Amino acid sequence: MSPELLSLIERGAEALLLSRGMSFSSHGAVIAAFGQHFVKTGLLPADHHAALRTAFDQRNVGDYDYDTPFPQHAARDLLNGAEAFVSEVEGYLRRNPESAP
Repeated sequence: MSPELLSLIERGAEALLLSRGMSFSSHGAVIAAFGQHFVKTGLLPADHHAALRTAFDQRNVGDYDYDTPFPQHAARDLLNGAEAFVSEVEGYLRRNPESAP
């Protein structure tokens, strides 16, 4: 799992939260707040919350359990999820320019 991919997804979530005046210092807090304020409210689909959680989990595996293989199809799925996530974030911020950070 590429740390850059997690960073891309997490920065998108942070941008959305910042658009609501919220900032968090831990990955877990960003993930929880994203789910609470954007997924549970129906503003974004639940699969984006799942993509954020999966990216974080896989980064931890890569950081601490680097002997565990990461199949190519899983990497492809994660990349596709990241692309969809970033596209959704961009779309949301464009549709709601008053809330852009």
